Amino acid sequence: MWELKNTYAIGGLENIGYAPHQDHLLVLSSQGEGLFNCITGERIARIRNGDDWWERLNQDTNTITGFDLLSNIKISTYGLYGEDNLPKITKDGWSLKISNPEPDDLPFEKYLVQKIYLVSPNQKEKTLIAKDGPCELRAFGFSDTGNSLIVALSCEIVIYSRQIND
Repeated sequence: MWELKNTYAIGGLENIGYAPHQDHLLVLSSQGEGLFNCITGERIARIRNGDDWWERLNQDTNTITGFDLLSNIKISTYGLYGEDNLPKITKDGWSLKISNPEPDDLPFEKYLVQKIYLVSPNQKEKTLIAKDGPCELRAFGFSDTGNSLIVALSCEIVIYSRQIND
């Protein structure tokens, strides 16, 4: 079953990208770069370089070469720059759905938010996993492996994972 692994406050989050066929996530922000293991929810590396990563980002393809254990790996990124093309469904049928703008929970009902739900393969379980609001939605979706998912907002990332499939 899916489990919330961690939520990280990240000021000025701009783009994110999973390493191909892995559950490692690269986060690009105005604070620098971060690398996360989305199975455990741990941050495993960080470079505090502000927007220095911008010089390495291929603006035509929104790809960037990773760092640390992702050195020499080209990573497609999504978010503020480029469309959100992260997978919204796993091979075994789990899906992510986003609501139309709707009133937030009390006492903030005068503000409209979008809620993101994790939906079971049989469509009988629907779990709220995140919502935007004061932070703008940048991207959300599953890794290529289908064993982790993230929601990236302009001020935080939310990481979920499940037991690794054999």
